[in-house]
Amino acid sequence: MEVAETLVQEDSGPGLVLFLLLAGVGGFLSSSGANVMAWSEYQKRKGKEWSKCQSFGFSMACLFLNLTGIGMFLASTALGGAVATVMPIQTGANLLGNMFWQTLLGMKYYTKSMRVGTIVLICAVMELSDIGPQEPAKFTQEEIRELMTHPLAIAWNSIMLLCVVLTMYGVKRTLHHAMESSLKLFLFVALVTFSTVIGASIGKLLGLVKGWAWYMVAFLYFFDGVICLGGTVLANGHCDVSLFIPAQLSSQLVVNMITGYLVWGDAKYVHQPLAYILVYALCILGVYLNSPAMDIIGGLTRWYSIRSSKLSAWLTGSNFG
Repeated sequence: MEVAETLVQEDSGPGLVLFLLLAGVGGFLSSSGANVMAWSEYQKRKGKEWSKCQSFGFSMACLFLNLTGIGMFLASTALGGAVATVMPIQTGANLLGNMFWQTLLGMKYYTKSMRVGTIVLICAVMELSDIGPQEPAKFTQEEIRELMTHPLAIAWNSIMLLCVVLTMYGVKRTLHHAMESSLKLFLFVALVTFSTVIGASIGKLLGLVKGWAWYMVAFLYFFDGVICLGGTVLANGHCDVSLFIPAQLSSQLVVNMITGYLVWGDAKYVHQPLAYILVYALCILGVYLNSPAMDIIGGLTRWYSIRSSKLSAWLTGSNFG
């Protein structure tokens, strides 16, 4: 109780309003940038022809809005907002903004399951501000060295780097596949997710290293940011944004949770581990509801029915006659 009261006291007052406002507006601007590019591609598929100058303008608007959104989120944390508090707000505003623009611009009709899935996802990420890990304000250099050199941390960071390389290659191979391609969507989601989580970990190191090490970390942070933003801009133009944004944000939260446990020792700072894990289960279910074309049980049932049928013998019976 004392810890909770302390956190409330620290985050109460005008400061909290400012942090939440910056995070919320930043999330909405990020979704706006994604939908600028999505709308231009949507109009192109309907027969609209854009000049090279106009296409470049859409790309720059997407990039500017995304960078502004990221900048506002960073400002909310730099001014003292706890990441565990502002990140769920930013994610929820991004999801809500995406549904707003998709509906307003007529790019996507949100069915009942998609609306419910989006709201479930927003409610789930908002819960993270209460039950997420309460990390110390700053790690010492000795703690950082110990955390980053742990075998599990090395193995997991290596896996994420390998995934970024493989997904970059996969994105290049599938870039011109149909917009409905599940493989292309998966590769873009994985690329942006892993590069974002890697960037978050690198960003934590910026305030903890000095001298030549700081310049090296800053370069890695910039390089990772280029990959992440490049993947985001391409995904906004080549994927269904109504599916990409929820899938990417929820997978980012899940991978970030795994990274927290394996790299940053979050197990020591999570006081309700079962509730914490179940929130991520709700995130996955929210994305599942938001993707009506994805029906795992129905797909398995159809596969089993086809495998167990006797079409070669001209028998097409089923359990229903």
